Amino acid sequence: MSSPYDESIKELMGEFHQQLDQLNETNQRMQEITATATSPRKSVSITVGAQGRLVEFKFPNDAYKRMAPVELANVITETFTAAQQQVQAQLMELMQANVPAGFDLSALYGPDADIGKVLPREPIMPDAVRAYIEDGQ
Repeated sequence: MSSPYDESIKELMGEFHQQLDQLNETNQRMQEITATATSPRKSVSITVGAQGRLVEFKFPNDAYKRMAPVELANVITETFTAAQQQVQAQLMELMQANVPAGFDLSALYGPDADIGKVLPREPIMPDAVRAYIEDGQ
């Protein structure tokens, strides 16, 4: 014998599996993200992957040979940081499509990151589930 909630549970499970499939696809796409930054004078080119790991490092020309070590180190650091920021922006854009409305991913990153600002005060759930929890119906 089935209960009046069997259809709702079946529907919720279907939604859950659809969301899980979307998250798996998003995860795959996230792993494929890369970004390349080139220094202003084209002396350094750096590509990083989704986890911020160095994928490729190039000296497109010989301008680096004329740079002081400190200057070269600064150019490398700035270029690497620029590539990481590009990756971060791509990840945020991709992830934003999979978060509930009102969920601000940018609050998870940067110097002012605060997970308390991101998490909703009330759990996100379908109206039917909320009505059942609150009213028992």
